Amino acid sequence: MGSDDLQRAMGLDKPRRRTVTADELKTLSVVIPAYNEEATIAQAVQAARQGVAKLGVDGEVLVSASGCTDHTAEVAREAGAGVVVAGRGKGEAITCGVESAKGDVICLMDADLEYYGDVPLVELLAGPIFQGIADATIANLYWRPIYPDHWLNGFFAPLAGLLFPEMLPKVGSTPWSGQRAAVRALWPETLPGGFTSDLAITLHWNDHADLLRPVLTDDWFNPVRPKPEILGQDFALLMHHADKQGRIQPSLTGPIEAWFRGVERLITDYDESHPDPMGYQQQLFEQSHRELLRQITAPE
Repeated sequence: MGSDDLQRAMGLDKPRRRTVTADELKTLSVVIPAYNEEATIAQAVQAARQGVAKLGVDGEVLVSASGCTDHTAEVAREAGAGVVVAGRGKGEAITCGVESAKGDVICLMDADLEYYGDVPLVELLAGPIFQGIADATIANLYWRPIYPDHWLNGFFAPLAGLLFPEMLPKVGSTPWSGQRAAVRALWPETLPGGFTSDLAITLHWNDHADLLRPVLTDDWFNPVRPKPEILGQDFALLMHHADKQGRIQPSLTGPIEAWFRGVERLITDYDESHPDPMGYQQQLFEQSHRELLRQITAPE
């Protein structure tokens, strides 16, 4: 076998596609959407600045203050961040921050996330993009059984795999993560106003990013307990996007909606006192997966 044959056999003859080339990427902006986060914003800014410094690139940290009524903006400025005043809602905060950012690469961080890894999260997310091995990255956050309804986001994995089979290998186990980075060209110009903005970005990147990759991250804590109604909004967005792209047969819409009502019941009936939360959650996950298969394969 000649060298050309070996190259083809290994797939090395195929040109690498990227939205931009690594040589074009010189600067980084870290955007932190924030709503009344005066207690945590200084720590978030400090962590972001540390990540920029460790990457060794020119960068900035921007806090997108979304309808804040406390001292978030003042504390952020004192911590060394620029501040952008945005309208209410996470989607508005993200789009406003991205529009104001100057970087070739833009990294998104939550204002209230406590990250416990040794390597700064910004460095983990933006590093592969500056290295030329990704156009966009999403933090594959390790799920801990702190908030059962937050963990139940994982119940969307089999549905996402059914509707978007190419997506999960590219985004990992937490496509709803708010911690992510991408080259400027991949950030959507408009987003939903609420917390479905994270999923909307993931779906947009699935359509447009040539090299979208999950990044394995360490343990974390978020003090905000998710609201069950957000799951319903994410479900509606996922179904709408699939329908728009012709990925779902009309006959399956009803069965999938029936399956999701079962997921909502699992949230309501969750036993927070169970002695083995991880094992218990695994049982629920398997139960839900079986139910999804039953719903979509049941004879009409």
